[in-house]
Amino acid sequence: MSLKLKIRLSVLLLLLLLLGLGGYAFFTINYLEHGAHGIEQADFNVARSAVLAFLGAGTAVGITMMVRLPRIVVRPLRRLTVDMERVAGPGPATRVGVSRHDEVGTIATAVNRVLSQAQDERRATLAQLFTERNRMDSLVRSLDEGLLLLDEQKTIVLANPVACDLLGLPQTELLGQSAEAVAQRNELLRELLVPLAAANLAGDTVPDPIFTFPHKGDAPHYQLSISPIETLDPASKPMPGGHILCLRNVSDFKKLDELKSTFLATISHELKTPLASIKLSLMLLQNERTSTTERQTLATGIGEETQRLLSMVGQLIDVARLDAGAGIKLNVQPMRLAEVVRYATQTVQPQLLDKQLKLDILMPDTLPEAQGDVEKTTWVLINLLSNAVRYSPVGAPLVIRAMQWGEMVRVSVEDHGPGIPPEHHKRIFQRFAGVPGRGTQAGSSGLGLSISREFIDAQGGRLWVESQPEMGSRFLFTLPVAV
Repeated sequence: MSLKLKIRLSVLLLLLLLLGLGGYAFFTINYLEHGAHGIEQADFNVARSAVLAFLGAGTAVGITMMVRLPRIVVRPLRRLTVDMERVAGPGPATRVGVSRHDEVGTIATAVNRVLSQAQDERRATLAQLFTERNRMDSLVRSLDEGLLLLDEQKTIVLANPVACDLLGLPQTELLGQSAEAVAQRNELLRELLVPLAAANLAGDTVPDPIFTFPHKGDAPHYQLSISPIETLDPASKPMPGGHILCLRNVSDFKKLDELKSTFLATISHELKTPLASIKLSLMLLQNERTSTTERQTLATGIGEETQRLLSMVGQLIDVARLDAGAGIKLNVQPMRLAEVVRYATQTVQPQLLDKQLKLDILMPDTLPEAQGDVEKTTWVLINLLSNAVRYSPVGAPLVIRAMQWGEMVRVSVEDHGPGIPPEHHKRIFQRFAGVPGRGTQAGSSGLGLSISREFIDAQGGRLWVESQPEMGSRFLFTLPVAV
């Protein structure tokens, strides 16, 4: 039964009692006014009893309604309030109890529906937050940079695996710990906190410091940048929220600087040597006591040194054009590799004779023509032969092999030099690079193999090396078979 119906029935009962009392009094008064000559004691007692009964019943009903009616209305509301407070509390309750099918029950049902929708939205929000957290966690873990997040109290709240590896501490010994307390027993972290104390933040005019970590293999270089974090207070005003310490691996840039420094020293030496030779030869040519035969020899030497300078400057020009994005101009056409090999071997013949090297050429007569640029391919083969001559001991053999390799033609140059460790196979094809300890000794600029690979790649082929220490080297390149 609904509250509305209960209230209506209670009021109707009270109204009926009042109407009965009033009606009885009205009929009694009307009876006395129209013909009642006397009232007997019995009739009077009956009338009085009836009036008293009506008054008593009305009073009882009124008191009952005054006591019960508020309880009937308020008790379900109180129960609903208690249930809602229990749901709003930290307990496991998630629904309001529905004990009656009245107005309060309707409200409870509506509240449960709202709570159910809120619960669904909460689950969806939590799922989204978990997804975003996992995504951010995966992103932070996959970074190749070390990250340390300190709150405003300098407590470590985040440390990715790279940072833990660099500091040599497990994550459990970092998270939740004071950075200053950890720095007391970890010298590396103590050094990282020095720029933070000096307010050397990212974006200022002070260069970011670079640290080395000796316990890592090659002592890599990491550049530290510190960025402040801002949060908003309840009044939406920015306030300090901590700092992010980011360690970025700059080892490659350091190596590049070292390679460029080595290259400048090498190229300076390589330019100075032929220029000094040319200057000395010119002084001898100007001397009247120099004979005609000697003058001819000096002129030949000047020509060779000049050609050497032109070759070196040409390499630098090629590198500059490639860096500028000018690309490589090719004259691709069918070519006979026998002619390329013949011209390349004639070019390096003086070097072969000087070191008494024996050159063997293994090339089948049925070798098909290759599709490529004759000039660029010849330049590559000359560069490979010059390197082989440079690193070969006196009297050692050299071998040039050419063969069909599927839809490609493969050419290789084999020497019996000191060989190249496998960890340097990729590096030697980089600009200004070379095998450590050999580049300067051999007088190489570190550009020849880089340009050679550019030339071969532009023709649709591939250039690589197969070598082991003390077992010689074999440089190979491929070109497409001419259609």
